[in-house]
Amino acid sequence: MLSLEKTLSIKSLNTPAALLLFLVLALAITPVIASSQEHPCQNASIQLRGDLDVIMNRGGLWALMEQTEGLKDKSVLGLQIDGKLARLVGNFETMCEEKKNPTKQLFNSMTNLLGEARMIWNPSSSGEAVLQLLDPLNKKIDTLLSKTK
Repeated sequence: MLSLEKTLSIKSLNTPAALLLFLVLALAITPVIASSQEHPCQNASIQLRGDLDVIMNRGGLWALMEQTEGLKDKSVLGLQIDGKLARLVGNFETMCEEKKNPTKQLFNSMTNLLGEARMIWNPSSSGEAVLQLLDPLNKKIDTLLSKTK
């Protein structure tokens, strides 16, 4: 059986150790919590880069035009659009890094353009249908690029 003196000495020895342990754990967890809460701009950049990668992993719009009968001679347009989409995403990432915090509207516009580019990859589209989709997409990208400079 424990006497009162032993109980007090055990409690007095454990109290500083418990406080020290609590302090060490609190200091170790705080940076992890702070780093896990990324700015929404970073998450948006990751999403845009992922959407662009989906298009580029297929070879981009240039590859689509090279593979579509009757569009090989006009495939430079696809290459230009691929480059412009990459510049848009790069501009967004730069804005985030420079703490300029792009607007939600800009993010939505870019997401829509990347979505349009992905939809052009519809295998049932003819060469003429692809061209009719690429021209307006190119103009929209130019407009958005002028806003992000």
